[in-house]
Amino acid sequence: MIRDYFIPLDYSKEFINNLNNKSFGKNIAINGIDDFDIDNSLDIVIFSINDLDNNLDYTKKIRKRLYSLSIGDWNLKILDLGIFKSGRQHSDTQFALGEILNQLSLLKVKVIVINLCKNITYDFYYALKQNNDIVNIVSVDNKIPKNSENSSLRKILDDENCKLGEYSNVGFQKHINNVDEIELFKNMFFETYSLGKIKNKIGNCEPIFRNSNLVDLSMRAVKSGDINNSHEFTNGLTSYEYCNISRFAGLSNNLDLISFSTSYQSSAISSLISEGIWYAIDGINSFIFENIDLNSDNYLFYNVVVDNYDLKFVKSLITQRWWFSLENINLVMMEKDLYSMC
Repeated sequence: MIRDYFIPLDYSKEFINNLNNKSFGKNIAINGIDDFDIDNSLDIVIFSINDLDNNLDYTKKIRKRLYSLSIGDWNLKILDLGIFKSGRQHSDTQFALGEILNQLSLLKVKVIVINLCKNITYDFYYALKQNNDIVNIVSVDNKIPKNSENSSLRKILDDENCKLGEYSNVGFQKHINNVDEIELFKNMFFETYSLGKIKNKIGNCEPIFRNSNLVDLSMRAVKSGDINNSHEFTNGLTSYEYCNISRFAGLSNNLDLISFSTSYQSSAISSLISEGIWYAIDGINSFIFENIDLNSDNYLFYNVVVDNYDLKFVKSLITQRWWFSLENINLVMMEKDLYSMC
């Protein structure tokens, strides 16, 4: 059973009892405190992953911040499964994660992970590919994913049955990334959205998340001044932008898993991760599935010809989002499809 892979959170019962009735902790099911079933009535499952040498006290601290937040105006059933029991060997951990995420994926349950374990993006991808034709990944980080030996990106690309669709980066900073690595990432037709572009207009990065299955939000992307100088990167996302991006992740059409990752520990970080989780859930609750119908009054269509390319632009009157498609597919030699715009 899934619950056998987790350490229950019964230690937090007294803390939960002292919270007000409108708090987050009082309005979700918690392993070790509440009775629950793992079935398709669930909408979201939360759990945490620690390195073997991580102190469990920090996981508890993040949860206390999260549980103390006010519950949103949501119509969602949320379960906190607790703390994942890492295996003695990495292969054990990979197998267990695969079992857990495979079952939750079949139930259409979205997963939020408090990730205090390093470099497990590949393990998430490997688990998610079992029930997906393709897996689209978005990394929110100040560094471009490296295509080097033993990196998550290299492991994914070397996968014999590779199902990687897009691997996008949001928030990279040019002055701490190797120019050759940036160009290599772009030459693989992976999308990037720099910190400067986010500062110009954060909403423009929303389309990158629109079809993502796996989103990893690294605390390294946040500027040090917003998290009590917990790391050495003086530039980065503000805490406000971090929460905005967390909500964009929750709005994804194809979302399976959001990982809130940190190798740093501080009071400010525990607060920001808890707020990021809150806004991701708010995004999930606000998600509207849009199946674009040419005969629907909910969309506006614009046909434009540019340099002999026939483009169709689509605007949703419900969400104000845009898409475009390339209509003359024989000319451009690619599959006709709708692509996200802001």
